[in-house]
Formats: sequence, C-alpha cells, structure tokens
Amino acid sequence: MRRFETKNVIVTGAAMGLGKSLAEQFAAEGARLVVLDRQDPAAAVQDLRRLGATADGLSCDIAVEKDVTKAVADAAQLLDGKIDILINNAGFNGKAQLLQDMKLEDWDYTLRVNLTGTMLVTREVSHHMIARKSGRIINIASNVARRGLPFRADYVSSKWALIGLTQTLALELVEHGIRVNAVCPGPIEGERIGQLVRMHSEAEGVDLAAVHKAWEDVPMKRFIRPEEVANVVKFLCGEESSAMTGQALNITGGMIMT
Repeated sequence: MRRFETKNVIVTGAAMGLGKSLAEQFAAEGARLVVLDRQDPAAAVQDLRRLGATADGLSCDIAVEKDVTKAVADAAQLLDGKIDILINNAGFNGKAQLLQDMKLEDWDYTLRVNLTGTMLVTREVSHHMIARKSGRIINIASNVARRGLPFRADYVSSKWALIGLTQTLALELVEHGIRVNAVCPGPIEGERIGQLVRMHSEAEGVDLAAVHKAWEDVPMKRFIRPEEVANVVKFLCGEESSAMTGQALNITGGMIMT
C-alpha cells in the first residue's frame, strides 16, 4: 500500500507552482485530492488524473469568506466528509515597496490572503477534523518568517503571523488529535522566482543580475526544489512525526539555521 493511499487531502493554491507540485507528490503516494485555487484548477486536475490520482478541483478565492465556506463544504462532500490533511499553500507576494510608499489597500490585501485566508480555510476544515478526532494541517510559510526583508513589510508580516497562527492552532487542536505545523521554504525553483527577482530589481534600482545573485546566496548555492519541500510536508503528515506539532521547519539550503 502506498503511503497516503487511504488519505484525503486538500491543497490550496494548487493550480500551479509549489501547490501543484505538492498535490502531485501526494497523488504519487496514493492520496485522494481536492485542489482549490482562485484560478481555474481544471488543468492541474487533469495532470493529477494522468498520474492515476482521484482528484477534483474547485475555484475558490480564500480572501472571500463565502467562497471558502462553500468550497470547503463542496470538498467535504466530494471526500465523503473525511478530510485527513489540509495544506494551506495559497498566498500572495504583494509588490516590492517601502513602507512609506505602501497603500493601506496593498497591506490589507496581502494579509487578507496570506493570514486571514489561511485562517478561514483552516476554520472550516477543522470542524470536519474535530468530528473525526484526527487531522494534519500544514501551513506553507516562508524563510522571511524567520527574518526581515526590505521592501516587503506586508508579506513578511503576514508570514511571521502565520507562524503564530500555527502555534496557537497546534495548542487548540491537539486535544482533538489534530497536529498543526508549518514549513519555511527558501527561494524555490520555478518561474515565480524569476518574477520575484525582477520585482526586487525594479524596486531597489539595482542590476537584475546582482539581485539574482543575492537570491542564490545560500550555503548550498542553489534554489530549493519543489519536491524537497514536498518531502518535508509528507514527513509532517506521516506517523514519523507523531510527536511534532506547532513546529516551523526551515527548508532553506542553510540560509536560515535557527
């Protein structure tokens, strides 16, 4: 039997990038999946089904409460009321700017997606997990939840707060057999890293190559591969980590060591 063959998994922000990779990794381990994304997740679902997975997709803007309520209810119905694992991956990068130039609506939207959206999805899913006295919740944070980063006050604040939410929920849900943990990845391979590099280059007024070098300046001298993040997430969802809750694990190639 494959590792997650009896498990039902919800992944948010799974139409592309890290979220899609996480869904594919769980699909390869036999999980039944429902993927949520603000964009149409149909293409991602087709890819998952080509891998042999039983998968469905739902459109959902996690920043909108009524969207979340409906999407989780629909997902629970698709999964026969059994939600074993929730991976909160959906997020918003915001734009690189100094705090002095930041509009309140920019600040509010970044926190609305990264923090409030995660809270809303977790709140709705937790009802189903509590009823079954079992569950695993993984929040995808960031290496910036361990340090500051100029020009990104909204994003950094949202990810630091996500660690606080993780630890609080770990304490609240432990009596129900639910473990809550987070991972803090470094810069991940893929097209989004190029977008971030360009964004910082424009905001900071420096050469693009110099910014790219700074992003790569980790002890391992490379970006983090999506499957390396997925391996840690799978560990946190498995029995090997049965004594772990409220933790935030760094996956940064040595960039963050505390």
